[in-house]
Amino acid sequence: MQSKSSKDRERVAAIDIGSNSIHMLLSEVDRNGNIHIIETWKDQIRLGEYLTDTGFLDLSIVPRLERVLKKMKTIADGHDAHIRAIATHALREARNGMKICQDIEKKCKFKVEIVSGREEARLVYLGVQYGISLEDRPSLVVDVGGGSTELYLGQGSEERFSTSLKLGCVRLTKAFLPDLVYKSKDILALCNYIDSRVEPVSRDLQKIGFDFCVGSSGTIKAIKAVALGLEKKRLLKNFHGSELSFKEINSVKTAILACKSVKEIRMLPNMDVKRADIFLAGLLVLESIARQANVKQYTISDCAIREGIVIDTLVRQKGWLQGSAQDVRWRSVRSLGQKFQVDEGHAWHITTLAISLFDQLNPWMKIEREWREYLRSASFLHEVGRFVSLTSHHKHSEYLICNSKLPGFTERELMIVGCIVRYHRKKLLRDNDNNLAVFTPEEKKNVERVSGLLRLAASLDKSRLGKIQEVSATVKNSQGFVKVFLRGVQDVFLEVYEANVEKAQIEKSLGFTVKLDFVQV
Repeated sequence: MQSKSSKDRERVAAIDIGSNSIHMLLSEVDRNGNIHIIETWKDQIRLGEYLTDTGFLDLSIVPRLERVLKKMKTIADGHDAHIRAIATHALREARNGMKICQDIEKKCKFKVEIVSGREEARLVYLGVQYGISLEDRPSLVVDVGGGSTELYLGQGSEERFSTSLKLGCVRLTKAFLPDLVYKSKDILALCNYIDSRVEPVSRDLQKIGFDFCVGSSGTIKAIKAVALGLEKKRLLKNFHGSELSFKEINSVKTAILACKSVKEIRMLPNMDVKRADIFLAGLLVLESIARQANVKQYTISDCAIREGIVIDTLVRQKGWLQGSAQDVRWRSVRSLGQKFQVDEGHAWHITTLAISLFDQLNPWMKIEREWREYLRSASFLHEVGRFVSLTSHHKHSEYLICNSKLPGFTERELMIVGCIVRYHRKKLLRDNDNNLAVFTPEEKKNVERVSGLLRLAASLDKSRLGKIQEVSATVKNSQGFVKVFLRGVQDVFLEVYEANVEKAQIEKSLGFTVKLDFVQV
């Protein structure tokens, strides 16, 4: 059994005591900050339903709460993991919440922290940052829970706005739809109440501005599942990185409002029957935020508060996580490269050359900026498949990348990076290749061009000694060719020879004639 305080890895059990469910994420984290999930555990205890009108948590639920937490501690102890338990809305609102947490500490032998709404929002944002690349865009993260809804607008590590609204799906259902019979007057009252709470927040959000919106928690995934069912589309295996549009939200809302009871809601396609009774309230919260804050679509994140708890726990342990925690993708890429023992000196050099070519030629190619990130990742990982075999290592690299589940990348993005690597050597891509079936014609063209840049960059370090120190590319549109000036030390015969061997393939990929000139430095 590995110690929880070993040299290279740390095991953390993040426990989230919410108003709807109690979740535990048992994970192992390496020095690069990569979270490897060992086990997850959940109990839908519905703690929020036991908040009384007097503001106290009904003590009849406490024995069950303690049993669940003791079970989680047993699992965590079995893996020698450090436990960090966070209590959110239900225990935060309960007037006897602190006393209950103190009793839990005595009986379960670990501390339960009650966090503020803003701290909860920060932890959610931290977890989302780990799972989805927000880059340096001003990004709004929305998490609809059982007791409250957290909103956090951040840019990089900077908080620009955060709040917690008492608009949880369990709380609202209990207040407005206690008998679970959907009367028009009750639904109208619920909608008006939600809108009145969201309206002032949406004004602030629009004043500050944001470019990207992420939704986390079970509510948004449940809505996406039903939306797909209504459209008779295939249910996704993993919702992470997928998008929920405002149009889809409205179509689900129309279907739900046509139901008269929870029994009818349970009959909707792909409905999570355990969530059916609180589904409408959560849907209306997300719809109101989208409508009033002008959110066109939500990107769905599997990562949220539990991943945030893990990261925050390790940040508190001095010296554990090194460097910037913001560049999720690059950290993931480097970690995968190290795992499969890539030649980092060679990888860095190829990445530098490829990105330089992209920056100089993109005014002509006019490829979206995000492809620069894909090229950077592909360049660093272009030889990761050599760990499996030198023969056809580009194919092995594609497989490892596409199946790596790297934090910060969606499944589709990993497929793009994998294809760039696959086609940077040997045969060029063909339209009927199975691995290209999910891509649009424009995406195929971009893969072709970007892989051509990687093919050129890789050929310029054949000796693996970094002899080509700089590339300078000039496009001559009228003549239909690009001149690439190479600057380096005297003995670069192998590099120039290899580039000329690959020249025809590079020209087909890029769509123009390539002329290479070498300048000695």
